[in-house]
Amino acid sequence: MTQTFVREVESGLYLPDRLATPRTPSGLEWYRARGTWGEVYDTEPTWDDIVSRLSEYGLGQVLSALGGVSAVLNSYQPLAGQRRIIAAFFESPDQVGRDIQSWWDRMKPQGMTDLPLFFTEPQLVALAKMALLACPPITQTRVSSLQPLGESLLMVSDLIDRETASDLPSGMATRAEQVPWLRFLVTNGLFNASDDMGHALARAYDLYLTDRPELRDAPEYVDLPNRFREITGVDPDLALATGIALLARWRTVDRRADRPPGPLSLEAYSSSFNLTNRETENLANFLSISAKSARAELQERGVGAESLRPYDILPLADKPLVRLEGRLYCPSVRLLRWKLTTGLHHVFLGSARSPEGARHLGYSGRIFEHYVDTLLRRIFPPRARRYMGERDLKEASADGKACDGAILYGESVVLVEVKATLFPHAVRAGGDFNTLKGKVRDIFGDAAEQFDGTIRAFEDGRLEEWIRPSQISSYLPLVITLDTLPITPFFYQVIEEDIAGRRALAHPKVRPLQTMAISELELLEEYFGEGGSLARLLEERVANDTYRDDCIKNYLLARDGRKALRSNPHLLGRYESLVKRSMESLKSRAAGE
Repeated sequence: MTQTFVREVESGLYLPDRLATPRTPSGLEWYRARGTWGEVYDTEPTWDDIVSRLSEYGLGQVLSALGGVSAVLNSYQPLAGQRRIIAAFFESPDQVGRDIQSWWDRMKPQGMTDLPLFFTEPQLVALAKMALLACPPITQTRVSSLQPLGESLLMVSDLIDRETASDLPSGMATRAEQVPWLRFLVTNGLFNASDDMGHALARAYDLYLTDRPELRDAPEYVDLPNRFREITGVDPDLALATGIALLARWRTVDRRADRPPGPLSLEAYSSSFNLTNRETENLANFLSISAKSARAELQERGVGAESLRPYDILPLADKPLVRLEGRLYCPSVRLLRWKLTTGLHHVFLGSARSPEGARHLGYSGRIFEHYVDTLLRRIFPPRARRYMGERDLKEASADGKACDGAILYGESVVLVEVKATLFPHAVRAGGDFNTLKGKVRDIFGDAAEQFDGTIRAFEDGRLEEWIRPSQISSYLPLVITLDTLPITPFFYQVIEEDIAGRRALAHPKVRPLQTMAISELELLEEYFGEGGSLARLLEERVANDTYRDDCIKNYLLARDGRKALRSNPHLLGRYESLVKRSMESLKSRAAGE
């Protein structure tokens, strides 16, 4: 297997080796190199080193500062943002900059030009957890200098690396060596996966807060807006409107005042939107957790000096705002955004073992299939006679096994299977390998069997009204997922092993299975609308040794640059409409109408 990562022993950096050396084997662009305090200053910071610094501050002061860092990370280009954060926290920022540059000049791998990041969202979440455990639960400022807090920010990255990466083996040839790497890459990949904010909010509203009258005959049908109202006590449109307003507030640095956003008074939050007492209470419960409750949950989860559990983002993912003495703090914009998008799924899910949770799981799959089918019909309208939906394919299938769609391109057929499965906490927080394998079976093993059923229908001539089997030279199976998968060579190896064990996709015309996240497909809608070929894209990517096992987004960025990935005009219009409607609703409320 091509070695994907190299370890720089002296610096402790883990880098994609396409960045670490001049050659370009299969690599992973979603993983960002991170610098730490220990690397620059040649020390081994401990939990106590950080706690001793954090305890100088009131909890409110730390959470507010972390929220400011998160806003900077969302508002500035990486290098400019890193410099701004250093200037805000350190009394001698120029000296810190020189220290970092001196270390980098000594240690940087050949071919690596840009400085690694020193401030990241995983770091903010980890330090917020430590602050909730260590800081006095007060809002008052106890220390004017932010230098100890800045040092803590850099030090916590050492703790994260020590806990998650210190035992990675140097080799990658055996399964025993690959599993720790896969665990490490999965947790990093799932945490750092990116998505266009407008696309994500519009998609979430359609998937989780919109009723689907056309699906009311489905046995698993749920009236989603009404169910959301029953669970949270909040009208879904009000939840979205206030969520968008709060996200806009905390994600942006005020360039005119040169100041990141601070905490928000819960009373001001309520009065500015003219909320009733019940609405205020229910919205606060939906989005926030008290500092006391957050501390208790972290202790119950075993977070402490022996285990930081950096990728276990609960309870802050479930409740991204922290309440303290009547104020709301947002230590991580990323987690607030997650709550308003993918996190809505978990509002309905509750326990997957409960009847309501199981029903939602079934219905969420049906809704996602409908969502993707609608998108593909926008790209390939009926007059083009290129796209076939699930109904046509199942009617032609001998045993009823068929994938969700097929797209005809001359001699090639792109087979589409849609999967709404989201990776559970055991995978996201710790890369649990057995759970990961189970989900791979659920997603890709099942998809492979559906693809085989469709291929038999084509090859047996049951779809000759569309295309004759003698005309087909290749089948291109494509799984479209709701989750953004941690695509790596190891991950693909697990997929291929499961498919081989089923003896699936063995037809000589079948090309290797590929996968694409819905967020990637949405970025390509305009590209396809202008005549871009999905079949050609898949053929080229699977033939590319460097990007065969990488995500399609990375392949397109390398091939065509940023121009390949453009905002989706349909989703952008949907998002702008939602924002406009939300703001008009809040203005109307503020005016007492």
